[in-house]
Amino acid sequence: MKYIVYMVLLLISFESYSQTGSIEGKIEFEDEAGVSATIEVLGQEAYSITDQNGKFLFQNLAPGTYQLRVTSLGYIDLIESVEVKLKETTKVVFQLKPKNNTLDEVVIIDRQTGLNSKTPYNYTPISMGRIENKSSPSGVMGVLREVPGVYGAEFGQGIVKPFIRGLGFSRVATIFQGNKLENQQWGADHGLGVNDLGVERIDVIKGPASVLYGSGALGGVILIHDDEFYKNSTRLSGNVGTTFNSVSRGLRTYGSAGQNLKNDLFYGVELAYENHADYTSGSGDIIGNSRYNMSSARVHAGIEKEHFDNKLSVSYSMQNLGIIGEDELENSNATTRNDRTMQLPFQEVADVLISYNQHSDHGTFETVVHVSHHVNVRKEIESREDLVDLGLNQNNTFYNARLNFDAGPFTHNLGLQGNFLKNENQEPVEEILIPNASYAENGAYYLVNWDWNTYFIQGALRYDYRLVKADASDDQFIEQGFVLPGNPENRTLESSFSGFTGSLGITKQLSETQKLKANFSSGFRSPDLAELYSFGQHPGTNRFEIGNANFEREQSLQLDLNYSLTRDRFRLDWSVFGSRVDNYIFFADTGETRPDSGLQIWEYQQVEARLYGSEINLQYVALASRNLRFNLGAAMVRGENKDFEEPLTFIPPDNASLKVNYSFGKLQNTSVFTKVRGVARQDQPGFNEEETPGFTLVDMGFTKSFEIGNSGPLEVSATLQNVLNETYVDHLSILRAFDIPSPGRNLMLNVRYQF
Repeated sequence: MKYIVYMVLLLISFESYSQTGSIEGKIEFEDEAGVSATIEVLGQEAYSITDQNGKFLFQNLAPGTYQLRVTSLGYIDLIESVEVKLKETTKVVFQLKPKNNTLDEVVIIDRQTGLNSKTPYNYTPISMGRIENKSSPSGVMGVLREVPGVYGAEFGQGIVKPFIRGLGFSRVATIFQGNKLENQQWGADHGLGVNDLGVERIDVIKGPASVLYGSGALGGVILIHDDEFYKNSTRLSGNVGTTFNSVSRGLRTYGSAGQNLKNDLFYGVELAYENHADYTSGSGDIIGNSRYNMSSARVHAGIEKEHFDNKLSVSYSMQNLGIIGEDELENSNATTRNDRTMQLPFQEVADVLISYNQHSDHGTFETVVHVSHHVNVRKEIESREDLVDLGLNQNNTFYNARLNFDAGPFTHNLGLQGNFLKNENQEPVEEILIPNASYAENGAYYLVNWDWNTYFIQGALRYDYRLVKADASDDQFIEQGFVLPGNPENRTLESSFSGFTGSLGITKQLSETQKLKANFSSGFRSPDLAELYSFGQHPGTNRFEIGNANFEREQSLQLDLNYSLTRDRFRLDWSVFGSRVDNYIFFADTGETRPDSGLQIWEYQQVEARLYGSEINLQYVALASRNLRFNLGAAMVRGENKDFEEPLTFIPPDNASLKVNYSFGKLQNTSVFTKVRGVARQDQPGFNEEETPGFTLVDMGFTKSFEIGNSGPLEVSATLQNVLNETYVDHLSILRAFDIPSPGRNLMLNVRYQF
């Protein structure tokens, strides 16, 4: 009898299941800045959270019409009716609009410093999760330089340094894994060393942010956010993918996996390896020794609770980067087209970063703690593979602690921040460019927010002190004739830099669709070790570089105005800025040569500088179905050397870009896009620079997502970059002086499977 009962119950269960339907959907964010959304079936006590692709699924729903409510922080709630039919899956696409009055909601941009969406700072969020943005040969800068106001200085495909509003090199702070990177300050031919492995989005802060991030944030900040998918998955999930770039025969394979275990524990693992041969220019020339390879690994573990969370992360990367010779066009190092073997000269760079992040909500107050240690080992190998021409070991410990609490309409933030850096020359090395040196920097800041009607007012004040010590007393320095500036008898030097910075800004909601931001801020940057103490040949170049230990710290004042207008299918963001930079440091050829070696003498110099410019970004959704999108961005910046009444060097040319995207399919899971980027002639060259012709680049591509049973989607993407195979030399290319062109036409193929 019991088997008959079991059989009847099974039949009832099967019949009940067969009499249901499903809802399969996707959530899109109009400004492409959203992360996740919650979908609730009203009256059914059923809800779902979108996955990392914005998708959700409801099963076993009886036929009928249901009300679905979609919510996401910072976006207008949406309620839609959906009809479920018998034994069918209803597919829907919902789009969320950002709230026009952002004063109603606060979106945290950076928990580490208390920065949020109400701040008068100008910031731009960039999604790195889209398949077409994966695995650029130029790393994360391959995507970021499309942001109005952001540019990249290249030294080959694997080495790109960020510029924001005309300020670059050590004037842009990069926050990765909560740590402020200090591993790329040794001149123009050293890149960030960061790719998009495990990265969900990047926020670009434009303008001085030293009051929150200390020295190096004079021009702006690049905030790199981890993809923490493992925190929201109770089963093992992740992705695997591969990318091919035809211009360099480049191959990259990557994967990630993780989950949230019982007792609120989570873990995540990410791996990637890429390998590139020499790239080809638009004219078909192979640019010898532009090859490179990179191995990356990241591991995360932590606890995620309602009022407490922490995460311990360890990242490792190893790069081998070819150094393109100054005489490449006359005496090429190119071998066979697919040769990936490293050849002289090249850089070998290893990084290990360990970081711990903790957040606690105590009810009446909140605390955030970060501690990290970064080891960077850099070798430049030029003459023989068994000899190191320039070798540097850098250890940097960084910390940040913040306390915030509310008092009436005010929110108070108190922060301590600092780092301890030690740089040592390896032994033995063939060349010495800078001495062994270390510095300790500590700073404290106070930030207050005031919500008042339609106004949001923010003020901040910070004090920093840095003590720098240089030591050239080791026998290795004496034997090679290294001399510290001033040639002190004990062969040591000590310098200190200190001062205040501050900011005052206001956000005004002009109407339901218009908002105005104004911010007056100061920023600072202490000279880096190369600018202070350089005295020697930089391997791989024909330069003898000389620093100046008497430099003062750079100090800037900037006024930034931003206007935004948001309509149903239209958004406008327009910014203008002007800044004064005192004690601006730049690098220039003196026109002299060393009598003993014939090397050109380059010196760091300090002048008064002025910069001003504007950026505009337009977004328009053309059709009622919202599947045709236009995005237009443009930027211009001017820089002036006031001491000599001439343009500054390394100022980006005027540029504009237009992207058109059309999506189709039941879930809009197929899209085609075209991008046009125009760069104007730079006809205002700085000291020892020449005018650079303009150029136009056209990209075309498509993406498609395939559903595979009940598992995750398979995504494919194909992008043809530089369709017209333009031969061009960018004004900010470090290779511009040698007329070495940038990469030509490139077919980038991406495949990614998510599980």
